[in-house]
Amino acid sequence: MKRFGFIRLSLVVAVLFSTNAIAQQNSREVIYIKSARFATPLIEKWASEYEKVNSQIEIKFAEGQSSAEDIDLSFITSINEEGAENGNQIVSYTGRYALLPVTNADNPLLNELKRKRLNGKRLEDLFFDKDNLDEYSDSSDKQKYDITIYSGTNSNSFAGTFASHFGYSAADIRGRKISGDDIFLINAIQKDNSGVTFNNLSYIFDIDTRGLKNGLALIPLDIKKEQREILQEADIDKTIALLENERISLIPVENIGFVYQENNIPAKRFLKWILSEGQKYNQEYGFLKVEEAILSAQLKEIEDLLLTATY
Repeated sequence: MKRFGFIRLSLVVAVLFSTNAIAQQNSREVIYIKSARFATPLIEKWASEYEKVNSQIEIKFAEGQSSAEDIDLSFITSINEEGAENGNQIVSYTGRYALLPVTNADNPLLNELKRKRLNGKRLEDLFFDKDNLDEYSDSSDKQKYDITIYSGTNSNSFAGTFASHFGYSAADIRGRKISGDDIFLINAIQKDNSGVTFNNLSYIFDIDTRGLKNGLALIPLDIKKEQREILQEADIDKTIALLENERISLIPVENIGFVYQENNIPAKRFLKWILSEGQKYNQEYGFLKVEEAILSAQLKEIEDLLLTATY
C-alpha cells in the first residue's frame, strides 16, 4: 500500500513538473524576425546566444506570409533603407558586409589581371561597359578572352550596392542575370571558367576553413601594396581586419541592421545585446562590426528609449 502511495505521489509530482515546464515554455515572449538569406546564419547565432542568457525570450524567423504587424525586427541594408524609418519606426545597424570581385580559378583572364590589376576605370569597364574589352586582351597576340559577368536580380541582391558604389544602377551591369539568392552567382562561376561576379565575404569564403571556396579566385585590385598582399592571402579573418581598419575605395562596404517599432521593448533589448555583446560573432560569419562611432550612438539611443519606455 505504501509503495502504491509512493508511485501515485511520484506521478503527481511528474505531472506538476511537466505542467509547470509547459507553462513556462508557453509564457516565453516571442520575437519575430524577417531576415535575408545571406545574413541568416549570423542572426541565428545572435538569437541562440541571446536565448541562453534570456530564458523567457524565444526568437523565431517570420514566415514569408507574415504581415508587417507580426514582425518585430525587419532586416535591412543601408542601400535599401530609404523610407524605412518613418513614424515610430527606427533603423539600427548591427554589422557590415563587404563585396569583392571574384572569378573562376581557371579563368584565362586571371593571368592578365595579375599583370594589369583592376583600378577604378578598368573595374567599371569590366562590369559596366558592354563594348570595351580591349583592356583584357593579350597585347602579344591580340587574343580576346571570353568573359561572362554574372549578377543577381532579386530585392536582396548585392547588384544595387555594387553598382551604386561606382555611380551606376543595377540595370547597368552587363552580362547574365540570375534570379534567386546571390549564392547562386558563386555556383555559376564555379561551373564556368569564363565567369566573373562580385559577392559578399560570407559567400566567397568557406566559413569553416576561413579560405576561399573551391574553384574561386579573387580578382586582383590596384590598391596599396600592403592591402593587396593581405587580400592575396585569401584569408577571411585578415580580410575583415583590413576592412574594419581601412577604407578602400574599390571595395564596397555597407551596413546591415533592422527596422523596429519604437515601443517594442523586447526588440530593443535584443538589439542592445547585439550591439554590446553580439558584435564578437560578426567576424565568425563573414561580417564586419559596426563602426565604433555608430555603435556608441545607437547604444545610447536604445538605452534612452528603454529608460523612457512605458511598461
